[in-house]
Amino acid sequence: YDTTKGACHMFARAIAVEFRDRNIRCNAICPGFIRTPHGMREVADLGKLGVDVSDAAMAAQQGRIGEPEEVAKAALFLASDESSFVNGAHLFVDNAFTAI
Repeated sequence: YDTTKGACHMFARAIAVEFRDRNIRCNAICPGFIRTPHGMREVADLGKLGVDVSDAAMAAQQGRIGEPEEVAKAALFLASDESSFVNGAHLFVDNAFTAI
């Protein structure tokens, strides 16, 4: 998982550099646990492996489960003209989960 995630990060950066002269941007959205069927399955699977996925544990990790609309708003920002000079970035939509 970590190797694949790292490859995705480097791929986005390489694409950003390669195509910036054509005004093509490439950014990556890195969500935390999001309240989707897939996200909730991931949480349940972690619980089966003995990971504490209680509300208290989730609150300590990322504050709360994120909502799909929050990720969508981040994607809309990156697709908009407001982010015209944002290229090769990784936007973490995880309430500082990866900062801990």
